[in-house]
Amino acid sequence: MVGASVSAGFTESEPLGGPATLQHRLSRYVDAALLVPHEPVQNLATSLFFVQPEALGAQQIQAAVKAQPSLLLGIDFLFWFCYGEGSTDAERLQRFEKGLKMLEVFQCPLVLGDIPDASAAVNGMLRPDQIPSAKAMAAANHRLQEWAATRPQTGVLHLSTFMLTVVSNQALTVHGYTVPEGKTRMLLQNDRLHPSPPGCAVVALAALDAVNVPKPASASAAEICWDPKELYRLVFKPTAGTEKKQPKPAAPVAPAPK
Repeated sequence: MVGASVSAGFTESEPLGGPATLQHRLSRYVDAALLVPHEPVQNLATSLFFVQPEALGAQQIQAAVKAQPSLLLGIDFLFWFCYGEGSTDAERLQRFEKGLKMLEVFQCPLVLGDIPDASAAVNGMLRPDQIPSAKAMAAANHRLQEWAATRPQTGVLHLSTFMLTVVSNQALTVHGYTVPEGKTRMLLQNDRLHPSPPGCAVVALAALDAVNVPKPASASAAEICWDPKELYRLVFKPTAGTEKKQPKPAAPVAPAPK
């Protein structure tokens, strides 16, 4: 996994990290969702990505190449190549192109998140000048789709749809499991930018669902826990003898099969 604070795990109550931060680390959910034996997911993401996206992005890509991954998840890798610094749309799109260029080195299956409208977090986690225009976001997402279309191993995770759906508290379905209307808002933290622990389960499964590798449905069902509620339980299942030491997270949403 490469990327920024969503992948690395972040909660406003622990800006420098801590026990609650670990509850939001996406690699925990991906690891738990994979039901077959596998090497632990290497999470190279950092919540400081926004400070120097080009430099830190290059470092993460270099480390990922050395790891010779069988799958690369860049759920929020491209976010700060569009958000952040940039006085014009052209500057943002030029930087976005640099982010895509870094990813060309990978031949393995790759999942990239597109650019969501995170303007609900303005004057909170994000400053007004860090937010790209709607036109720039649309152009970046069009370019990502164009880029991915020429690379069959690349899948796109539509964070733009996820954010729009969750902020408006509408129903959301991932791989046949639906979080009903009126219940999806809790998939985001109060900062309106980062996923809550139940949201992390949904985002992790949406990323795995976006992997562009054809497989029989029966094999997929046997290899991945697609139920977000069950995945949440697997992540927070206490180890024998440590029940009293585990921090108790918020109660998850109980998605219903559609």
